[in-house]
Amino acid sequence: MSHGPRARFHAYFAAMGHVPGALLLLAVALLPVAPSVSVVVAYAGLLPFVWKGRFRLDPVQGLWRTPLPWTAAFFLLHAIGMLWTSDTGFGLFDLQIKSPLLLLPLLALMAGRPLARYRDVFLFVFALVNAVMVFVCIAAALFRIAQGSDLSPAQELFSSYWSLVLHPSYFALYLSAAIAGWCLLPVHGWLPRPAGVVVLILLSLGVVLSGSKMGWILLPLLLIALIVLRWRERAVRNALMGMGALSAMGVAVLMASSPYARERVQEMLKAAGDEPRDTTTVASSEVRRLTWATAWDLSLRDPWLGTGTGDIKNELVAAYEERGYTGAAEKRLNAHSQYMQSAACLGIPGFLFTIAMVLVPLFAGRPRDPMLLLFLLLNGLNWLVESMLEVQAGAVFFALLTTVLACSPERGHPLDPVT
Repeated sequence: MSHGPRARFHAYFAAMGHVPGALLLLAVALLPVAPSVSVVVAYAGLLPFVWKGRFRLDPVQGLWRTPLPWTAAFFLLHAIGMLWTSDTGFGLFDLQIKSPLLLLPLLALMAGRPLARYRDVFLFVFALVNAVMVFVCIAAALFRIAQGSDLSPAQELFSSYWSLVLHPSYFALYLSAAIAGWCLLPVHGWLPRPAGVVVLILLSLGVVLSGSKMGWILLPLLLIALIVLRWRERAVRNALMGMGALSAMGVAVLMASSPYARERVQEMLKAAGDEPRDTTTVASSEVRRLTWATAWDLSLRDPWLGTGTGDIKNELVAAYEERGYTGAAEKRLNAHSQYMQSAACLGIPGFLFTIAMVLVPLFAGRPRDPMLLLFLLLNGLNWLVESMLEVQAGAVFFALLTTVLACSPERGHPLDPVT
C-alpha cells in the first residue's frame, strides 16, 4: 500500500487502539464468511470503549437523520410484539436474529467513536474480502469440475452451489455494496491500478455468477449510477464502463451455455406475467407470488397488531396449508419480502418502521451522501423480494454497515457528542 493508505490505517489504529481496531476490521472481514461470528467480534471491539465510558450515552447531533434510531425502533417494536405472541420460543429466536439492529448502534453511540470517519478503511477491507470470496468460490467450482462433479460445468459455476457460504441473493447484495464502496470512496486508488481493476472484475463477476435475479437487475443500474457519480474521474469511469460490458457479456454467455440460467430467467418472466397455477411450486419466482399474497392477507386480518413476533412463521405456514401451497408449507417459507413480512407480523407500525429505515435517511439528510444513499437503496430494493432482516446474514450486514456508514464526512458526524 502507498503512503496514503498507510497513513489512513495508522490514523485508524491510533484512534481505535490496536486490539479494538483490529477486532472491528475483523468483524467487517467476517461478514461474507460468518455473519454470526462477525457480530460477536464487533461487540468485542466496541465493548472496551463502552466500559471505559461507563455505559454513558451522550446526546448526539442529527441522529434521527441516520438509519440508527430507526433500526433500534424496528427491533424494539418486535420486542413489544412478544406481548401478543403465543410461540415465545420462535419469538425469542427472532429477537436474537434482530438484536444487532439495536445493540450495534447503541454500543457505537456509547463507545463515542464515530466509525464513519474511517468508512474508507472498513469498506476497503470489506471489498477485498468479498473479492477473495468470489475467487474462492470460482476455484472451488473449478476443483469440483476437475474432480468429476455430477453437475454440469455451467451448473457448478452458476447455481446455488457456487456460493459457498451465503445464499446467492445475499452474496449478490454484499458484492453490490462492495462495488459501490470501491468506486465511491478513494480506496480504489489504494492498490496499483491493475490490482484495483482485478478487484472490481471479481466483485462484478461474483454478482453475475451468483444467479440472483435481483442482483442481475440492480447491477447495471448500480454501474450506471456510479458512472454518473464518478464521470469526472476518468480511470474509474472507464473501469465501470468496462465492467458493464463484461457483465453483459457474462450474462449473455450464461444464457447461451446454461439451460439452468435460461430456466431462471424464463421462470422470472412467467411469474411476472401470469398468476401462479401450480400451488405446490417451490420455484423462487412463482412461490414469491404465493407468499406475498398470503402475507398481504394476514396483514389485512389484523392491520394494527399483526400476528405477533413469535407467531408469524406458524401463521404463514397455516395459511399456506389452508390454501394448498404445499411447497411453501413444507419449506416453511417466510413472506420473501421484508415489507410484507413486517406488515403481517406487526401490522402498519411494522411496515412503517421498515420503510423508515430506508426513506428517512434518504430524504432527511442534507447534503445527500452518495455512499449511504446507494447502500440503503440496494438494501431497500432487495427487501422487496427477500425478508432479509429475518436472518443473520441480512440483519448483521445491515446493522454493521449502517453503523459504519451512519454519516457523511461532508456533513459532519451525527455520532459526535453535542458540544
